[in-house]
Amino acid sequence: MDGVFFRNELPYLKEEFSEVVVFTYPGNEEEYKDLAQTYGLKYYVVPTFGVAALFRSLPKLFLDETVRSEARGRSLKQLAYMLLYLVWADIVEQTYRDELVSDKPTVLYSFWLSRGAYAACNLKAKFGLKKAVSRAHGYDLYEGRNIANYLPFRRLLSDTLDEIHFISIDGMKYFKERWGGGSASTMVSHLGTHPFGYVKKMRSKETICIASCSAIVDVKRLDLIVDVLEKADISVFWLHIGDGDKREEIEEYASSKLQPKSFEFLGHIDNVKLASVYEKYDVDFFINLSDSEGIPVSIMEAMSMGIPAIARNVGGNGEIVCDASGGLLLDRVDERAVYAYLRQRFNPDAYEWLSNRARKAWMSSFLAQDCYPRFFEQLSR
Repeated sequence: MDGVFFRNELPYLKEEFSEVVVFTYPGNEEEYKDLAQTYGLKYYVVPTFGVAALFRSLPKLFLDETVRSEARGRSLKQLAYMLLYLVWADIVEQTYRDELVSDKPTVLYSFWLSRGAYAACNLKAKFGLKKAVSRAHGYDLYEGRNIANYLPFRRLLSDTLDEIHFISIDGMKYFKERWGGGSASTMVSHLGTHPFGYVKKMRSKETICIASCSAIVDVKRLDLIVDVLEKADISVFWLHIGDGDKREEIEEYASSKLQPKSFEFLGHIDNVKLASVYEKYDVDFFINLSDSEGIPVSIMEAMSMGIPAIARNVGGNGEIVCDASGGLLLDRVDERAVYAYLRQRFNPDAYEWLSNRARKAWMSSFLAQDCYPRFFEQLSR
């Protein structure tokens, strides 16, 4: 589990379970230590690779029928990706066996339907643990989003996990059509966010501020945002929060298409500072033109502040950006539809209505105080 993504759930997890042990991929270890201290939990950073674990895992390609069947007909890239699952699960088992062997009822919960979920399946069988459960989001669910166009052990997960909790209806439908029929119970359990303490203020203005917040990678399609804004016949300032390996390329593209000083890339911003950034720039709308999504937490965060959203109709976006939330959902990227929507900012009554709708929709479906207690109560059963 990744502490960054998992952070919102921790207070509710601690309320439902007497002891929490987290195994995570390498990342910001200072942040992990802070989380462990703040919430009183054990936090172990598991290496993604180990030579000894690799040698223990390789024989499974020939001796384990499930692994052998999964490997059959795979490309070298796909086999390498599959081995990462085997190796990571082996490291968890060999290194943290003492944490897993307990006379207490133990629930294994993976935040992603990936290596953690695979490890949970194996560990439950070996140690006779109570339950193995996983969430499913986007990159860990839709195979086309993976560089190898492949996600390992989908059939095993469907057959072995006790529950799979999808963050969107679209995600659950996709998985059931591809891998349904297993014994895992499937259900939708939305992620949620907490109030930031800031709500959009209604001020008259001449320049509209649009924000986006994501990693700067191909699937997020920041180039489409540039293309839309290039032709805008109203004054628009674009703010992007987030970093990634395509940042330099996108900044150069924006510089070649947009007016100077009409956009800014802030890079990574700590989540606790997000509201102050939105308030400082007086953000009016949020935009997401990704090729693929689950249901972005970034949209929830914006709507919680009364900031209406524009999004492409992909993944679960339509479950949060819709008429009920005052948002603009695009079946195709239509500049004229975007500009017409943005112009509502210049009509105080129309924009206030959009802002109120956005915040009310967030409160009704994506408020952390409602979403997470239900989720962890289900896990503890």
